[in-house]
Amino acid sequence: EGEDTATEPGSDLPKAIAQQFLSYDKLELGAKQLEDVYSMLDLDIALPEAAARIGDENYWKRRTQARHRNAQVEKHGMSWKQTFLELELQETLEKLTIDYGAPELDALKQQVLASRLHVFQLEIGQFPSHLDLSFLFDALPALCTFSITYGNRRLGMDYERAMFGMKISDAQYLARNVRVSQCLVSLSLPCNMIDDELVKVLMGGLSYGHMLTHLDLSHNKIGDRGARRLASLLDPDYCIQALDLSDNQIHANGCMHLGAHLAENSTCQILSLRLNRCEDNGVSHLFQDLCVNKYLQTLNISCNDLTVRCLPYMNSMLSENSALAELDLSANPLHTEQEGHAEVGGPTLEANATMRPLEHSGDTGVTSLDGTMLDPIEESLAGISVTGPLAVFARCVMRNPSLVRVDIRQCGLPANLAEKISTTVKHRELQKKGIPVEAYERSKRAQAEASLETQLVEATEEVGDGQVEAEGEAVPAEETSRTEKEPEEAAVVVEEPAA
Repeated sequence: EGEDTATEPGSDLPKAIAQQFLSYDKLELGAKQLEDVYSMLDLDIALPEAAARIGDENYWKRRTQARHRNAQVEKHGMSWKQTFLELELQETLEKLTIDYGAPELDALKQQVLASRLHVFQLEIGQFPSHLDLSFLFDALPALCTFSITYGNRRLGMDYERAMFGMKISDAQYLARNVRVSQCLVSLSLPCNMIDDELVKVLMGGLSYGHMLTHLDLSHNKIGDRGARRLASLLDPDYCIQALDLSDNQIHANGCMHLGAHLAENSTCQILSLRLNRCEDNGVSHLFQDLCVNKYLQTLNISCNDLTVRCLPYMNSMLSENSALAELDLSANPLHTEQEGHAEVGGPTLEANATMRPLEHSGDTGVTSLDGTMLDPIEESLAGISVTGPLAVFARCVMRNPSLVRVDIRQCGLPANLAEKISTTVKHRELQKKGIPVEAYERSKRAQAEASLETQLVEATEEVGDGQVEAEGEAVPAEETSRTEKEPEEAAVVVEEPAA
């Protein structure tokens, strides 16, 4: 039937075929005619039929933009069909309530089967149904990126504590699915209230995840025991490249275990321990292990209550590690006003005998653990003694050849010292990118001058407005005194004839 229709003449042929599209088993038309047919197709064709029979990207682009106006095809493999099918499946899973019935489950399974060859990633922002997703992992052979947050996102006045977070049954299902998955490389479980017991359950699947390269467990309740179990994923048997444990409850002991496994690791490039409780003791052990590690490129330890006591060990790491490119130390009280008035001496942290901080050699420079000398930049940095750990830290950062980004905001450092460190590191980043430093500085000065001119113009306008208002207030006073004098003169003129 499709072949007969394809050979019929007439300009109404594409329109007629589009209206009866589902009744044709096969279409043998020219490229221009097929393009016209797809441009006239209804956007409400049943998803199983559309996914199986339509491959035209223009059709899927129209359908995606009609249903998901903010969809970004760049995040879905540059395929509009993949974009639509992934977003539709995500939306269906997010809307599936806890009291779902058999019809809803059957429709979901049918949608999964229709999309099986085109779904590569799923990012489920909420999952209130707590359904066993084994059928999802079994039916999607190409699923390589998976992110899920169990529970409801917004409850309003219907708040119930049990409707948030991952349950033990959820962890058991997910561990099984990770264990049998053949191509899962990225797993994100943020905001699931995962604690040490749930980590123990999840490790039943994660320990088999030899293909995992990205693991995100941020915004949970993982403690030292959970961190110790997760640290085993940094062993040589695995290939974790990015590990995000930010906003958990990891203390010094958990940080020490992570560092011990990181020392022999050769794959992990990004580690985030932001918003934890590692403190000086745990981070100092981590720094000591990073003196050996040559592969980690990004380290985020902001908001961990680090003080000046960890600086000697950080200085040792910075002087010996030539791989670290980005370091985030923000929101740590590395320097206080009391320390600014007194010379900061050597390390006061009680450490093991195996931990040797960076040695100081007075005004002649800095001696690292391997005995190499670092030339002093200047005798004094912002008024801090050159033998203090803070000044040594500044010199180590500015001398490190690989460091191109350092975040030291809200660390209590003197403003001129922080500016000097940031400028030096920024210049190093520009040089590695091949951007002229002089051009950057000119642009920076031009922006500063433009900002200053804007402020001056605004201040001048405010002063002018104030003067106008003052003059406006003074005019009524003069008019009032003038009107008071005019009746007196008129009264005098009236009295003269009477006399």
